[in-house]
This record gives sequence, structure tokens and C-alpha cells, in this order.
Amino acid sequence: MTKPRMPAGLGTGGKALWKAIVADHELDGAQIVQLTEACRMKDRCDKLDEVLRGDADTWMKLVVDIQSDGDIYELRITNALSKANETANSMKQLIAALRLPDTDGRRPQQRPPRGAQKPSQPGGAPSGGKVSSIDRARERAARKSS
Repeated sequence: MTKPRMPAGLGTGGKALWKAIVADHELDGAQIVQLTEACRMKDRCDKLDEVLRGDADTWMKLVVDIQSDGDIYELRITNALSKANETANSMKQLIAALRLPDTDGRRPQQRPPRGAQKPSQPGGAPSGGKVSSIDRARERAARKSS
């Protein structure tokens, strides 16, 4: 199988993540999309880290008119740390969702989607013979209407 093409526009960190994963794993279409987004998130994390370390020119440039009346301009970047943490967490979740095998070739456990579950016995009664209050109320209503 041919290796997927690296997306355009990735930064140093995103390229490194792409190369590391593609070099060791064969990916399907959905995994390529997830990896692309994880690489973009890696680049965002790197930029946010630069902002947090004081490199203001990373994402912005402030141009002041020389002929101004001496006005003072203040630029505030708020929530950079929380956004960096959120982006890093999302990136981690995307990488985990790739379900890449470990060095022994074992994949992480596949978990079913959460939510409403099917009844475990025909007729809607859960296993073990226990009946919920809603099932008892439905049964009473059915008997009264008969």
C-alpha cells in the first residue's frame, strides 16, 4: 500500500507527527483524516506555546501609525493557556481514536458507543427478572384498558 501524502501547510511539529505515524502504520481513510487534524492541532499547540513564552510576533503583528498623538495601544491575549490545554487534549483524543497497534501488533480495545442499550430479554425485561417501574406502569395500564 502506498503511503498517504502529507497535507500541505503543516508546520515542523505537525510534519514530525505525520512522518512518525505514517512510517510505522498503514492507515485507512478515516484514520488519515484524524491524523491530519491531529497534526494541525500539534502545530496549534506549538504556536500557543510560543505565545505563552512571550513571542508576540508568532500570530500577530501590531502596526502603529508613527504620526499618532502618542496613543498607547494595549494588546491582550487571554485564555492562551486554557486553549493550549484544550487543543492538546483534543489532539490526544484524536490520536487515541486512531487505534494504532502497539509494538506487539495489538490494537487498543474497541469500545461500543455509549447510550441507550437494547433490552437483554425479549419483551423488554432486563436480565435477572427485575422489572423497572415504567414497565410495571405500562403493564397496569394495559390491563386496565383490556
